[in-house]
Amino acid sequence: MAVLLVLGYFFINIIGNQSFDYDKSKYRLSIDDQTYDLHNPKQRWELPKELEEISGLSYYQKNQLACIQDEDGILFIFSLTKKEIVRQEKFAGKGDYEGVETIGDEVYVLKSNGKVYYFSLSNTDIDKVHEIETHLSHKNDTEGLGFESDLMELLIACKEDPGTKKVDVNKGRSIYKIELPDRDFKKKPRFIIKGKPYNEMLDANDLSKKKHKPFKPSGVAVHPKSGFIFIIGTVGKMLVVLNPEGDLVHLVPLDPELFLQPEGICFSPRGDLYISSEGRGKSGYILKF
Repeated sequence: MAVLLVLGYFFINIIGNQSFDYDKSKYRLSIDDQTYDLHNPKQRWELPKELEEISGLSYYQKNQLACIQDEDGILFIFSLTKKEIVRQEKFAGKGDYEGVETIGDEVYVLKSNGKVYYFSLSNTDIDKVHEIETHLSHKNDTEGLGFESDLMELLIACKEDPGTKKVDVNKGRSIYKIELPDRDFKKKPRFIIKGKPYNEMLDANDLSKKKHKPFKPSGVAVHPKSGFIFIIGTVGKMLVVLNPEGDLVHLVPLDPELFLQPEGICFSPRGDLYISSEGRGKSGYILKF
């Protein structure tokens, strides 16, 4: 039995990580005047050991990204120019942290059980850590945190159960919101990615259902110019793009040879796209498009 389990694990990891045999055009996405080729990153950064299991990514300031990993409650500031961690701040104990957003010097961190922590990041220290009450729990397996600046909303993507104890949602992948500056969690989902339009777009784009179902969100970010919502999924190896009204408008496959375990996504103010991936035993890394 042990041998079979090992072989099964080997099979899933090796076969599941083979490159998709798609025309290269399927990896390109145009939003307004910007084109992203998700098969050809412009730049790659290998991360230090502390970020081998990087799970969340946010643009902090010029040439600096905020990062978290899914075991320790530590915020890391990574310099893209120095190619190293230039600051780290402990905000909580051990736990499964999955998303981060920085809004000025205010930092929000999402835990997989739906808890959201926030604190201010001064020049030398962090202020008292607070918690936002949500209706989400470990059943939702919350994995993505994004910020919609025009509406001043934090977006929370659920990997699993789309409903909560307050709202019954039978199917789909839910994205909830927290309204700022009051930090008010709204009980109804802001968006729901439903199976039918997802399946229809897979067919329309000639993408394999076997390779891309189920889709489970692992990161979310909002394009700074168009307001389109970008949602990546390690499970399903897909980038799903919604318009501001919540309609599904694009699907872009994430080649498993390039994206081992993509979990973090963010944009610079000019629209540069960054996606981070865990290293699966090797170095975690960040790709720029």
